This record gives sequence, C-alpha cells and structure tokens, in this order.
Amino acid sequence: MSEKIYVVTLHKKKDLEGFYTEMKDKGFRLNMKRPISRNTQYWMTEEQAVELRKDNRVWDIEVLEDLKWQREANREPYTISGDFGKNSLGGPLVRQWGQVHCAGNDAQRGKGTYGFNDVINTSVDIFDNGEHVDVVICDDPISYDSEEWYSPSKGVSRFVQYQWFNELNTIVNSIDDDGQTEPTGTITYGQNAATSNYHGIHVAGTVAGQYYGWANEANIYNIATTDPWPSGQTVGPLLMFDYLRAFHLNKPINPITGRRNPTISNHSYGGYYEPNGGDALTFANINYIVYRGVQYNAGNPGPSGWTSAGVEQDFNVKYIDKYSSHSTAVAADVADAIEDGVVIVGSAGNRDMHVAKLNDQDWNNIISTTSNTRYYMRGSWPNTDDSGSIVTGSLSNEDDFRKSSFSNFGPGLDIFAPGHYIYSSFGNTGGADTKYTQGSGNYKGNISGTSMAAPQVA
Repeated sequence: MSEKIYVVTLHKKKDLEGFYTEMKDKGFRLNMKRPISRNTQYWMTEEQAVELRKDNRVWDIEVLEDLKWQREANREPYTISGDFGKNSLGGPLVRQWGQVHCAGNDAQRGKGTYGFNDVINTSVDIFDNGEHVDVVICDDPISYDSEEWYSPSKGVSRFVQYQWFNELNTIVNSIDDDGQTEPTGTITYGQNAATSNYHGIHVAGTVAGQYYGWANEANIYNIATTDPWPSGQTVGPLLMFDYLRAFHLNKPINPITGRRNPTISNHSYGGYYEPNGGDALTFANINYIVYRGVQYNAGNPGPSGWTSAGVEQDFNVKYIDKYSSHSTAVAADVADAIEDGVVIVGSAGNRDMHVAKLNDQDWNNIISTTSNTRYYMRGSWPNTDDSGSIVTGSLSNEDDFRKSSFSNFGPGLDIFAPGHYIYSSFGNTGGADTKYTQGSGNYKGNISGTSMAAPQVA
C-alpha cells in the first residue's frame, strides 16, 4: 500500500516526547512536528494507521489531504445603493439609515454632518445575505404576502407560513402530564392589505427585507406573541421558547449545506410592571428604595434629600406608569434556548432607565411602593443580562451618534444600533410602497424604538 501523510492526534500533550521517540525508533518518516500541538504528521500506509490507532495514547489518525475547506458562498458581500434617510419625509426609494450607519465607513456615517433632516446618496457593502438561515420574528402577526419578503435573486417569497402547532406539538407536549393544552390548529397568516398590525412587519423588514433589511435571502418565520394570528392563536412569552427550541433542534438537514440552518430570533418586546397600579408613580407612593445595598427612606434620605427631585437624581427613579420587569423564569428559558443554539436578540426597552449587569452594584436595587416591591434596574424580560439575550439599545438620528432619548442604557446592554426614524415595511396603516409590483398590498413607514434597533443586530 502507498504511503500518505497522516495527522496523528494524541489525547494528552504530556505523551508527546515519548511518542516522538517511539515513532522514530519504529522508522516512521516525520512530515511535520508541532511542539505546542498534540498533532504530529507522519508518512505511513493505511495498514500502519489502522495498527497505530490501537495505541491508547492516540485519539485519532486522519489523512492530511482529506482536510479540505472553502469559503462559504453566502458570506460574500452584496452592494446596496441609493438614498439613505434620517428624516420622516423620504420618497418612495429612501432606504433606512441604519444600513449606511452600520455598514458604511466613517465618512458615510457622517459624524457631525449627517443629521436628522438629511438624506445621503451612497453605496455600501453588506456582508452575509442570510441564505440558508432561518429568522424567527417573535412579535405581532406578520402578513405573508408583502413583496419585501421576496428573494432578490429568485423572485419568490421567503416567508414560510409555518404550522408551529401541527409540526411541533408532539415534541412540545411529549412529557406533558399536567392536563393543560398548548395552542392547536392550523395557523392562518394574513394578507398585507387586510393587516393593520405593523410592528412585527416593520421588524421583519429590518432584519430580512429585500430592500429595507440586511439578510435579504434568509427564510422568514413568525411567532405571534403580542397579538394573535388571524386564526386566533398566540404563543405566550414562556411557551414561545419551547417552540423555538423544538423548531431549532428538529429541523431537517439542509441538502445544500449538509447541516441544519441556524436559527436567529428577534424579540422586540419587553416585560413591565406597574409601580402604582396603572397610574404614573408619584413620590408619595414610594415607601423606600434599596440602592447599592443601602435602604433609603424619609428617615435615611439620599445625598439630594428625600424629595421627588432628590429621589430621581440619586436613584434614577422615573415618575412613569410602567417599569421594566425582570423574570427569572423567562431568563432561564432564554438561556436554555441559547444553549441549544438559538441566537436571541432583543430590545433594551424605551424608559430611559439604567440597566444593570448580573450581580453588579445595581442588580439588586429595589423600589418599594404602596402597590408592590420590585427590582427596578434589571431590564425588561426576555432581554436581561442573566438571560444571555443580545440586549440592544437605540441610537438616535442626531449627527453626534447619541443614544435615543427614550432608550434604556447602562452596562446591562450589549450594543446600540440605529433605532430612530427607521424606514421599513408596514401594515395597511402605512403609506403605499409603490416601488413593488407583486403582493396584494405593500406599505412602508418609519417608527422609532429599541424595537427598531434590535432587528438591525439580528
């Protein structure tokens, strides 16, 4: 039998020196020795390789020429050109400014010059069109027939009218003995011309639209969680992660890539609680505040005094009706989904609140009111630091790259992305999007929020 170069891998690096000596004594011809690696290359026959595999120090032996690699085709860049607008008055061909801000160079981003009333004409290269990736928008129901979902190369829709319950309930329910039933039945996805919901449609367009989005060849899926599908079903914020995990772990092998498609999910929503039973919080409602391990109240005020302004100044208390809410249960579900391989991206929240990192000095800050006692700096589930979600804040459309005035902030956020006056696809309450020729109704609109920033990252 003819000799080939084989890579011999040992279990333990400490066995290398003795192994080198023995192989030399046995007459094996060395091709490459790598002293800091457990891999060594030798010339040998397959017959010798079979025998050497019996050595309990040897982990494996592979033919060197079998180690082949190539650049993935869908990682090549594609170019988009045109007008990118930061204002609210753009014409039918204006793209969303997040594309040029994130993919452009410093000159195109225009710090100090490209501001909220401006439109610039330029071209940028976008890396990775998302082909062979499954994007799941967990949000409002999304209509299936927008032309924004079409593949720019194939001219057919990438929106998958997936039957979550028919396909996955046997898996989600497989160890269920609680007597409760999960959502069932065939899901009906709506048509754009009859759909007033816009939030999920806008998010999907930013993630994966062919014109407004980034991953313009990705497959688009939808889980209706903030409003039901036209057929009436919806999936709650806990059970959603069971379906995501079942979908990810049981999808078929893609015959083109030879592996299961990655799953990217976007969660542009967040949990809240009402510190004053639905009304805006007032100073009179506050019993005490625990801030960085110290309890403050009328008898032990902070540096600025136990007043409305003092409490706001010292402890970032906001006199608003809803506060960001943390949930350990949701954080655990998100973490488990991520461990299974689902990528989860979400919005940081729109309350201009400080968001802490897990176990930092602000993680256990508490506000106690006449209605409840809650942590108030842990962020909005499912996008909290302990969940592992990629927590995204919003950049404004000002030319100095400041955060949006509404955006939550702090070390509990992972990243900021454009979220102010973002153009994207819309429901039937948007303006007619006349650049399309297919679909029963195409609409556009610009809205702002950390909900618009997260899909830039997804």
